[in-house]
Amino acid sequence: MKKIISTGVLCLLLAGCSMMNRERVPDEVPDWTVAYAMPSFYPVRVTKAYGINTQEDWTSILHTHSQFMTVSDFNRIKGFLPDYNGYGLPLAFATMGGDSQIQPTNHLPDKVVLYWTSLFDAKFYITELDVTQKMKALMYKQQNHVEADGINRTCYQTTFDFGFLPNGQVKVWLEGCGKYTYVTELSPTSTPETDYNGNSSTAYKHDYEDELNIRAKKANATLRPIPWDKVNKIYTSKKYIVDQLH
Repeated sequence: MKKIISTGVLCLLLAGCSMMNRERVPDEVPDWTVAYAMPSFYPVRVTKAYGINTQEDWTSILHTHSQFMTVSDFNRIKGFLPDYNGYGLPLAFATMGGDSQIQPTNHLPDKVVLYWTSLFDAKFYITELDVTQKMKALMYKQQNHVEADGINRTCYQTTFDFGFLPNGQVKVWLEGCGKYTYVTELSPTSTPETDYNGNSSTAYKHDYEDELNIRAKKANATLRPIPWDKVNKIYTSKKYIVDQLH
């Protein structure tokens, strides 16, 4: 009993045990967010997304986003990226769906989990990104970038960009400061029989199959076989830098 009481008193003196392991993050670091890139001809829908921090013992849920067919519309993307062919991954703010946190924090997660559906073939995937110390070091690194108005401002690369491929693979970049820094390619950790909300593949095929075929036909494109040489390309504005995490 004395040991329990002593531990409790120590926690109070340290302003709460739950706060002991919290990172010290400067206030100017933005809250982290996620963004989603997908081929116009092979769009996806993310039904659940959240970040987990095991050391600080929290889970941050991301707002759901439902306008993936609108965001991935072929003609819409070409309006921002004229060279886009519908197959590759468009990396541009205006061409990507994204989610912000319901209760925002600039403390980074140790893991980001996505439940998503390939609308092309109505298959379901769970993808987990382990956020490494190298990634966190870059995301917390203060940088400078000359904005469109010509002003040089402080900035951070605090957006996780996920690029979805039609076979369940996901590519990951860190975005910010006019850069896309490539991190890794992930295989799904699981392939469930339904989406996060319990919807079946039959429901997805009913809702999206005809629409996707019409989209491809209008662009004089074919969906099968998947042209991987085209799907594996990225498209972005010339004003952005694309590099790799070292």
